[in-house]
Amino acid sequence: MSKNRSQQIDTFLAQNGWEEGKRGFLAGDASFRNYERVVEAKRSAVLMDAPPEKEPLAPFIQVDDYLVEAGFSAPKILARDVEKGFLLLEDLGNESFTSVLKHRPQREQELYVKAADVLVELHSREENQ
Repeated sequence: MSKNRSQQIDTFLAQNGWEEGKRGFLAGDASFRNYERVVEAKRSAVLMDAPPEKEPLAPFIQVDDYLVEAGFSAPKILARDVEKGFLLLEDLGNESFTSVLKHRPQREQELYVKAADVLVELHSREENQ
């Protein structure tokens, strides 16, 4: 990450009340997005850094808004700067589907059934719109 990009992130965090937040790399994904956990006092959030020229935020925001409004568990967007490619998201914790399966394989059937139920619910909502 360039020094300028890092400074832009610091400015974005300060503008949104996270000026004392300590940043730590959380993850990258198969796109150009990177994620950092921002921790300040007794709260934390996830910063999504998506360079706008490579990774527009509009599709992510649209899906996130839809899921939240429909009552599904998706991170709430706490702050955004679409022009610069930053989102500050609710921190949903460290437990991923994969890590739960790795550490508690006996939950495999339960988790896959729940995942299938969510897909069925999403599909039925689309048919009813």
